[in-house]
Amino acid sequence: MIATHRYLAIIAPPPPIAKEVVRIREALRALIGDFHGWKLMPHVTLFLADVPEEFGDLIATGIAAGVRHSKAFDLHYDGITHFPDEHTIYVDPLEKAAIGTLRTAIVDSVQAIGALKEYVRSTDHPHLTIAAGLRPGQFRSAWVMLTPHVFNAVHPVEHVVLLRRALRPGSEYEVLREFPLGK
Repeated sequence: MIATHRYLAIIAPPPPIAKEVVRIREALRALIGDFHGWKLMPHVTLFLADVPEEFGDLIATGIAAGVRHSKAFDLHYDGITHFPDEHTIYVDPLEKAAIGTLRTAIVDSVQAIGALKEYVRSTDHPHLTIAAGLRPGQFRSAWVMLTPHVFNAVHPVEHVVLLRRALRPGSEYEVLREFPLGK
């Protein structure tokens, strides 16, 4: 199998929160230069899969099955922090258990489709990335600029979004579909 596309299932914050993350990214980029993800739509990743484009419908079928019994919930963000390796700075979501429950339901449903099982990758640490792939000097400058590391927001999580991009340099994600959660 030759992977041609990356499919990314996410929780997308509403425009006011996304705009604030983009504003922070742009200020950081002006200070420290380019970093991974500076152009990427703000989101909390549920899973990604690098597969041939024709697997997209199977992924959508799996997500639809996974959200069928999932309930909407409020997601609070509290503070800016980083991973111990100091390569990634992110906004910390508080409802990690709710995100984990949603992620597990979706990933289990997608992986139940045999052709996809080995291609689905998820993270056990949900986060809203501000900057990734930082070099040590970039991290130090960014961390100082972001002092006092405050970011407080809340929004309802009422749907999961599926994005897709071609696996070639310069390609950008497009929104394929939204999957509503139960009330």
